[in-house]
Order: sequence, then structure tokens, then C-alpha cells
Amino acid sequence: MSAWYQTSKKILDDTSFSDWDDFLISLVNEFNSHSNEALVQDITIRALERKDEMPNAFILDHILGELGLFPYVDKENNTSKDKFRRSIFTTPQDESKTFHIRQAEVFHRIMNGENVILSAPTSFGKSLIIEALVASNEFNNIVIVVPTIALIDELKKKLFKYKDKYKIVTQVSQEPSDRNVFILTQERVLEYSDIEFVDFFIIDEFYKLAPISKNDERCDRLNLAFRALHAKCKRFYMLGPKINGLVSGIEEDLRCTFLKFDSYVTVATNEFYHPLKTKGKDALVDVERDLILKSILTSIGREEQTVIYCKSPQRVSSLMYRLLREGLLTSDDNNNDLAKWLADNFHSDWSLVEGVKHGIAYHHAQLPRAVSALIVDLFNESKINILICTSTLIEGVNTNAKNIVIYDDCITKRTKLDMFTFNNISGRSGRMFEHFVGNVYIFGNKPQIELPFIDIPVITQSENASESLLLHLGEDVHEENKNKVKKFYDQNVLPMSLLIKHQGIDPNKLIKFAEGLIERCNSWNRMMRWDGIYPTSDELRHLSNILFDYFNISSMGGGTVRSASQLHRKLLDVINKVDDKELITQNYNYWNKRDKTYTVDDSVQAIFNFKKNLVNYNLPKIIYAVSDIQEIIFKRFEYSFGDYKPFAATLENFYYPPAINSLEEFGIPNQVAKKIVENNRNKIKDIDSIDSVINFLIASSESSYSYLSEYELGFVKKALSYM
Repeated sequence: MSAWYQTSKKILDDTSFSDWDDFLISLVNEFNSHSNEALVQDITIRALERKDEMPNAFILDHILGELGLFPYVDKENNTSKDKFRRSIFTTPQDESKTFHIRQAEVFHRIMNGENVILSAPTSFGKSLIIEALVASNEFNNIVIVVPTIALIDELKKKLFKYKDKYKIVTQVSQEPSDRNVFILTQERVLEYSDIEFVDFFIIDEFYKLAPISKNDERCDRLNLAFRALHAKCKRFYMLGPKINGLVSGIEEDLRCTFLKFDSYVTVATNEFYHPLKTKGKDALVDVERDLILKSILTSIGREEQTVIYCKSPQRVSSLMYRLLREGLLTSDDNNNDLAKWLADNFHSDWSLVEGVKHGIAYHHAQLPRAVSALIVDLFNESKINILICTSTLIEGVNTNAKNIVIYDDCITKRTKLDMFTFNNISGRSGRMFEHFVGNVYIFGNKPQIELPFIDIPVITQSENASESLLLHLGEDVHEENKNKVKKFYDQNVLPMSLLIKHQGIDPNKLIKFAEGLIERCNSWNRMMRWDGIYPTSDELRHLSNILFDYFNISSMGGGTVRSASQLHRKLLDVINKVDDKELITQNYNYWNKRDKTYTVDDSVQAIFNFKKNLVNYNLPKIIYAVSDIQEIIFKRFEYSFGDYKPFAATLENFYYPPAINSLEEFGIPNQVAKKIVENNRNKIKDIDSIDSVINFLIASSESSYSYLSEYELGFVKKALSYM
């Protein structure tokens, strides 16, 4: 790094420095030397923090303009040249918003018909381009694929202002209109049969097209979603954080342009390293980590927003518990209503209850969606100052954090952070117009692993393509890969149409279960020929054994279900509509008797994990497949058969009308949604339709919610502002 850069950085850190003319002259000279534009850009952005102290700040504006950072140029005192630039680079959605030069390049390339895959830093403003594409009004049906529900929520709020031009569709049960913006996960793209016409599609966090393990089922689904959309429409925009490049051949096959703007940042970042002397298990190293963290949080104070990254929900929860015990944080009255609501609906000893009273919270994938969305809102409103999170918040959800603490240097238990994930996490520090300079505190060493080249196996059919993915390509499988799927075509246990229908489930597991059923056809038939939504306890126990023995259920629930008998008992609780508070208490009492170290937080986490990962996601998909397989095999041997599809659909919605589960994504928690539906069953046109329930909510007056508390009514009001 150049001596000029280091000197300039020291000057800007020196609060007593005042010789701004000399500083600006040196900045102009360095810019004119064209030796390192990225370092000039970094110093220019840092200088914005002290622009008000500069008598000749117009010089800084001039350099900002030359660097293409037009959003930062002073609107009041700019030159006619800057005014002309502003008129050219104004976004189509808002005259007060301006593209920087690289955003404008991407937008205009797309509008001129190019397909663009963009690699750029977190602070680049990639999502502003998405909004501009919607605002251009150029397309009738746009599909935006995002990896998480949290990103659906964020994007839906951002695009709500275009509701007069487009219907914003986020759920498979919603009916499309003439012009739509579909914001969906890859699973929902594959499930949504009503998407007939697509003019343009977008894949956010496109790097997830590259598998991270041998059987990466979500990656397979994203590849299949890409294939399905590309078959309907050849125009697309894919975006993601910094990568090295694309695997050879992808640009040519897709007729697209790969744009790499890795050094074009809009915020500057300070990195502070804290090497760890302690070795061994996390419990040992955490003693040292906690001392460093306490020192950092003390020096930051409560005026700045801080995100702390941990590798798992368990780590997140235990760190917050320790921070609360330290007495480092003082309580205030900002979030007392939320604390009471959490205690009333989940458990009074849950650490999050005490946390929000002290301005600290956590965020991970297993939290109820409405709760996690509310926590992000409170953090961005500075009612919560410290947010401890896993990678789910890092993947695209914008916060106003000035400081990022990388507490764990791993992604999972032992997999070290690579350079790609490190950049993605650290890039969350700072935010345009919020903080010009962000701070990243790293516990341990900076990753040395190179940035990746991204493969799209559905295009390349490389060795990264799983058997399951290749199977779904049918006749399009390359000659050299036909041997990998030959065994599926050669077997006569299950028809190929069934294996292809249940995409995302390992076809080998489906065949193995079918073989097991053939062997036990006679003895199992009595327990398997049921239908409807209420199996007997014995029938449910038998299904639980199948799920556990053939489909590796224990790995899907994060270890929350350890035996078939546990799964059976927990499914009975869902059928009987036992509420979260009771489930958490039951689970805690059961495990704490056997292990005194088992905490209420462990119990809360176990219930959330079971409900979200198993009941609401994996189990219904597998039960649909089991239903199809038993029907085929029993028919083959002339036995009567069952139909579990109604059971799977009802289970997925926890035995409540589907709209209750859907309202969670609009920010209305299940506990509140149940009250709304139960109190208005006769007034809602179609209790199962989310569109019908939304129309009812929009038409209802505030006084009609007398059965809700004032705090619960707040959830409804906020949701209505985006409906």
C-alpha cells in the first residue's frame, strides 16, 4: 500500500488536522497520476466524513465527480458539469436518486439487451439496479429469485411503491395479475405453476448456483429454477458479491457479459485484527474472545450500531447470554412492549426477552419470520444497538451497522471462513449516506484462501453436477454424464417420472424406500392404507419410522429430533395444535431433567428448528414422495393404498388455514394471525387464500381489531403499510 495512502489515512484520523488545502492538492495530484484509482477512491470517501471542515470542499466534489461517485456530489453547490452529470445519471425511479458510474453502466447495458452477471462489493448498490429495472416499466412479468425469506421481505418493502404498476407476488398461493413482480425463493419458482410468461428474471446471490457439498439440494433447486426460467426467457441479470470469475464456457453458453467491479466501493472500511493466543475448543477460546469483545464494545459505546457474526444459532444465543451476564449493557424502556410480548408467547426466561430490554438482540434462520423482520427494523431504527447473527443476515439483508465484529472465524463447526465469505461479512460495515467509513474487527487471522470461480452445473454439467441434478436434465444430459444416471434408467423399481417429479430429494433414497416397501408389502399395508389429515397414532408412528429409517430426518432438524419415537410425539403435538409456549416448556422440562446444562434457550431453539426446518419445509416434501411411492407399489401388488397428500399440506401449515402461515411473511406473527382468522372466519371470503385475507385486512377499520392488544395491532399496521 502506498506511502501517500497511509499518510492520508493518518491525516483523516487526526481530529486536530486543519491544513485542508494541502490535503486536497495532494489528493488531486494522486488522482492525476492514475497510479491507483481504488486507493484514491478510498481516501476520497473517507474525506467525506470531514468535508464540513474543508473551506474548498468543491475540490472534493470535483474528484467525486471524476470518480463517478455522483450520489455523493453536493447537490446545492455543484457546477454546471455536475448538474449535467446528475441529469444523465438520475435513476428512473426517483429524481432525487443518482447512479454512480458503474451502476449506470450495468443498468444501461441491461436496458440495451445485454444479459449481465455482476460481481461487485457489498456496498456497490447492486439492488438499486433491481429497483431501476422495475421502475423502467419495460417488462410485464419480472421474476426475482432470492435465497432467503428475509430477502423476500426486504425486497417486497422496497418495491411496494410500484404496486400500482405491478402486483408483488411472494407466495405460491397468490394469484398473479396482468403485470407482476414475482419475488420468490428457488423452491417457490419450481412450485409456482402459474408463471407462464416471463420477460426478465433476476437471480440475487447467484454464487449459490455453485454447490458447496456433494449433495447440496438447495443448490440443485436453484440450478433447476434457473433452467426453468431461462427456458421461458433469455433476458436476465444475476448479481452477487466479489468472486474471481465464472467457470470457462458459461459466458459463451449463456450469451452474457460478466462484469467484475471488485474495487469500486462506495464506503471505506477499517480492519482491526485481534490474533488469538488460546487454542482448543470454543469454550476455552471464548474466554479470550469475550475479553476482546468487551473491550471493543466499551470503546464503541451505544451510539453506533454493531453486528457480531457467529457461526451457529447456538453460538449466537450463548454469546448474548454471556454479554447480558457481564453487566456491560444498561436497560432502557425502548423495547419493553416487545419483551413482554416475547415472554407471553414463548418463554419469560428466553434470553432474547432480557436482551431486547438492554438494546441487544440476535438474528438467525430459525427465528419466526415476523420476529426476525421486526428485530432488523428495530436495529435499523437504533432501538437495538447490538445484533448478534449468523450468516443469514449477512446474505443480502441491509442494516445500518457501522461496526462488524467477526467473532467466529468459521462458517460451520470446523470450516474456516474463506476470503469470499469474509468479504461478504465485512462488506456489511458502513452504508451509503449512513456511514462513510465502517469498522471490521476480526478475531483470529484474515483468510488466505483465494476467491472462487463460480460454476453453474446445470449449464456446464461438470463434476460438480449431482446425480439428482443430472437426472432432471432428461435428454439434455451430456454424453459423458449418461453413465452417472444410467442406473436410474436401468432400474425398474420406480418410474422415472416419479423420480423427476420429486426434485430435491435424493433419488437413491426414494428407490431404497421403494425396495424396502416391496419386501414388506404385506406386513406394512395395514398401517399405510390411510388417507385424510388425521392418521391414527399407530399409523403416524409407522410413518415416523419410515421417515427416520429412509430419509435421514435427524440431520435435517439440526439434531432436534433424535429418534422416530420423538418425531412421532412431536408430530402429535402439531396435530393437536399445541402452542409454542407449551412446546418450549414441555421440551425444556423433559431435557433439563436429563441434563442440567440444558437451557430455556436450547429449548426455544429446538422448537423453532423443528417447526421451521422439518414441519414447514422438509417433512411435507418427503411425505408427498412417500405417498406417491406407496400408491405405485401397493397398486402393483394389488393392495389398497393410502393418500397422504392432504396430511402433508395440512402439516406444512401446522393444522391452521394456510393464510396464517403466509401472514408471518408479511410481518404478522402466527399468534396474532390466529386471532385475526379465528375472530373473522365468517367475514373472510376464502379463509385459505392469502389474497382473500389480505383484502379483508385492507378493508377492515382499526376499531375492528378490539381482540388484539395495542402492541399486537402494531404488527398489523406495519404489515398493512406494505400490502
